[in-house]
Amino acid sequence: MIMKKYSGYSLVELMVALVVLGILMSVGVPKMLVFFEGNRMVANANDLLAGLHIARSEAIKTGFRVSICKSKNADTAAPTCDTAATWDQGWFVYEEGKNAGNVIGAYDKNSDGAILRVNTGVEGDDVTITTDSSSIADYVSFTSRGVPKLSGGVSQSGVFRICDSRGMTNAAGNVVARGVVLGVSGRARTTNDATKIGACL
Repeated sequence: MIMKKYSGYSLVELMVALVVLGILMSVGVPKMLVFFEGNRMVANANDLLAGLHIARSEAIKTGFRVSICKSKNADTAAPTCDTAATWDQGWFVYEEGKNAGNVIGAYDKNSDGAILRVNTGVEGDDVTITTDSSSIADYVSFTSRGVPKLSGGVSQSGVFRICDSRGMTNAAGNVVARGVVLGVSGRARTTNDATKIGACL
């Protein structure tokens, strides 16, 4: 009778493989987490930037004001601009009403126009969005010329500071915070320049 020979791994080989796997995991997982955190910050900055771009381009295209305001209930049937909310809780872009009594920066579904874009909150539980200027603390409203102005006609500009629990820099000293810079002309861009971002609050 011919005996079948079964081949396999010995206990020593399995132990060596587990040790190697453990080393790879201990080195690779932290680097992957840093990668994911970096991507998350970029995604949050780009989403806010897209909202500002849409608001400005629609204002120029339609010839009427378009605003973006912070909101805790941006995805509901009747969202509200909420001065008590924070930008990281959500925001939405909408066409301002055209009647003479319209309140800029305060959405009313009965008198304001269409909602153009909605954000229901940032990616990441520890991500915050603050501003360095009171003029953009609650809303940004673009005129038909694409210029951001408050309801009283005061120009709006400033930086939206996007930070997480790491603060401005990581352990290696690299800037991990992101900023969205809004100029008085209405043009917006992202930055990872610590000087322009200012501080993580």
